[in-house]
Amino acid sequence: MSDHEVSIVVRDLQKEYRIYPGSFARFKEAMTFGKAKFHMAHRALDGVSFEVKKGRALGIIGENGAGKSTLLKILAGTTLPTGGEFEIRGSVASLLELGTGFHAEFTGRDNIYLAAQVQGFKKAEIAEKVDGIIEFAELGTYIDQPVRTYSSGMVMRLGFSVATAIDPEVLIIDEILAVGDLYFQKKCIDRIFDFRERGKSILFCSHSLYDVRQVCDEVIWIDDGKVREQGRPQDVTVAYANYERSLISDPNAAMSQHTQIEGEGLPAILEVRLLETADGSLVKGALQPGVDLTFEVDFLIRAPRHVVHVGVGLFRNDNIVVSSFSSMSTDLPAVPEPGRHRARLALPNLELLEGEYHLVAYLLDETGVHVYDHRQLDQGLLMNQEQNIPGIVRLAHSFTLDSLDSSS
Repeated sequence: MSDHEVSIVVRDLQKEYRIYPGSFARFKEAMTFGKAKFHMAHRALDGVSFEVKKGRALGIIGENGAGKSTLLKILAGTTLPTGGEFEIRGSVASLLELGTGFHAEFTGRDNIYLAAQVQGFKKAEIAEKVDGIIEFAELGTYIDQPVRTYSSGMVMRLGFSVATAIDPEVLIIDEILAVGDLYFQKKCIDRIFDFRERGKSILFCSHSLYDVRQVCDEVIWIDDGKVREQGRPQDVTVAYANYERSLISDPNAAMSQHTQIEGEGLPAILEVRLLETADGSLVKGALQPGVDLTFEVDFLIRAPRHVVHVGVGLFRNDNIVVSSFSSMSTDLPAVPEPGRHRARLALPNLELLEGEYHLVAYLLDETGVHVYDHRQLDQGLLMNQEQNIPGIVRLAHSFTLDSLDSSS
């Protein structure tokens, strides 16, 4: 990859914070000129490296406190690293925290001029852009009201409009879209796509895995200040979703650092697979609505005291639950015998509309409350359709048309 194709270079970036038990401890350390230590060191970033090409969007995901926001603040220039290096080739606009850079007592219009002047624009240049910024933000008469009267969504509208109107080479976004309404989020996503098509680079941090997959060309998962995984959005977000669900079913999973199948003696899922019912082949590529599918779950029961019901959740990639299935709702009894077992869920005539979905298998106890284990199908379920029909599922229906005008 030649240097002129790369807009962001990060090499072994590190950030360490000093945590003091109180202000007096900071004073005591200062009085010893650093010879005595009265602080604890917390490393928020520990050797993060990556590159972003021009015209590409990099997604950043991870738990709260993993180091995502620290990374973006360093790249935006609002804090300094304690080690490593980075280079951003071109102008930068960042949307890190709501209201950052806005004066609460100034009107929205005044803040447009203030923010643009900070970026180095002259008043004449700002005057050429201001109408477009106001039009995109759609704040109406509020544009001439103080920003302190704005809701969080209105501040986001103004901030995003200003940041993108200055046409930076690199745009940094940290969770700010989460406070916007769906209509304006769609406008923001469209503008982000336009940025990419014009060769701009984007760093996009969000807890919405659906948005990350929609916007980004590549994703890094940051865990405890390190890059835990990097690659295609589909692969990394699935791995992260599985990790998050493991924390929900077992709060100690993150600390134990071992998989459930290695030792608690509980029932465990061995493998899951999605097959085309017609020929039993593994599902590969996109499917059309109306397809017949079979979801297989292989699982292990280790002890006779653990009886098992099998459940399956079908999710859209924004984590909307499309449907759920459980052997408890059928005439099938719970499985009591130790050994290896296979459950098959038939999904005939699956009328899912266009989009990306995923399947998650669960092993449940006899009450259906406790989850022994769960596993997400690694490959997402992609649905295509010939017609552009919005929605999630196609329900059986029919139309009739009658004339209400009586004929003479």
